[in-house]
Amino acid sequence: MSVYVGLDCGGSSSRVLAVDESGAIVFQGQSGAANLVSTPEPRLKRNLNNATRGCEKADFVCGCFAGLLGDETRTQAEELLRQCFPGSEVRAEPDYTAAFYASPPDTDICVIAGTGSLVCSKGEKGVVKSGGRGYILGDYGSGFHYGRDALVHYLDHPKSCSSVLRHAVVDVFGTDAETKIVSALYKSGTAPQILGRLARILGSDATAGETYAIESLERNTLALASVVREHLTRYMQPTESLSISLAGGMWKGPQIFKTHFKQVLDELMPGIEITLNRITKPPLYGALELAKELRVGN
Repeated sequence: MSVYVGLDCGGSSSRVLAVDESGAIVFQGQSGAANLVSTPEPRLKRNLNNATRGCEKADFVCGCFAGLLGDETRTQAEELLRQCFPGSEVRAEPDYTAAFYASPPDTDICVIAGTGSLVCSKGEKGVVKSGGRGYILGDYGSGFHYGRDALVHYLDHPKSCSSVLRHAVVDVFGTDAETKIVSALYKSGTAPQILGRLARILGSDATAGETYAIESLERNTLALASVVREHLTRYMQPTESLSISLAGGMWKGPQIFKTHFKQVLDELMPGIEITLNRITKPPLYGALELAKELRVGN
């Protein structure tokens, strides 16, 4: 009986799921980040080994990786998978492909917003994407950008910021001292993930009417919604309706993120009936579906 394995390897964590032909789960694993670009290679290999340790011998494996940007990183990812699953048929895809495959069948566009962000849809030659580029060059509307805005506000206004934000900063950094916070952040090597932990707090502050949070929400939402509009223009035919699936941790946060996103989309694309639905299956299940496609090709 064949065993299929899907891996969802992101900038915050790596998850593994193995099932047999009947769909019964035979293994689950989890470890740290495995971004092909931003995770140092020794840490990436260690995290993959930890996540897959003890897994059943697999026949077909698909790993969906953050940081898979082209042929070079695809080859790198496939080699990593072969090391973890010797003798298996493997494929490597960008992490956003897993999110799209985990979306409902009627999905036109998937908008991913977690530590990073991007927009994707099914094209003639596979899943195509817009946005992304990482936290330095893009990732609009991501946890990184919201968390950064929240921390900057705290550092600028430590005495007048909301108590919710103040307590969250202390929880994340273990201190309320600016020098220690700044030092810890720059030394961490995982700044996007750390700052992303403050994103939901910004949503709570925006709901409570905090000016800095509302300004951040409006700026980031407009930027992400603009990526959706540009993606629609570039890759899709004119349409009167658009079904958008939402994936990633940002959409699990305060409702204001989703509500304002819908409002801005309606303003940017008048005449199109837009529906938003948060995906109900984790992207890991999309990676598993991609692994099953390998058998079809054999």
